[in-house]
Amino acid sequence: MVAMVSVCVTADAADARGRFVAQFGGAGNLPSYRAVLDREGVAGPEEVAVIGDEESVARQLRRLVAAGATEFIAVPYGTPEEQLRTRNLLAELNTA
Repeated sequence: MVAMVSVCVTADAADARGRFVAQFGGAGNLPSYRAVLDREGVAGPEEVAVIGDEESVARQLRRLVAAGATEFIAVPYGTPEEQLRTRNLLAELNTA
């Protein structure tokens, strides 16, 4: 199973999640994406985004693996610094 997720490694998860809602929250109103969110039992796209510090993001990604994900399409999100942290963590996890 392939999992496509927005990922943000950040020191301020609440702020990053708020920025994510502001930029992508409207996607939850698109009928096809709304159907996906409804199947997942979540209110909006921000609930399926992987956001947090390195430890939290790694834990969330491992949960996806435990649920059956065999491949990831990770879409780094956030400030340039957050995107760099995200890419660095993804590279580290890819070699583990």
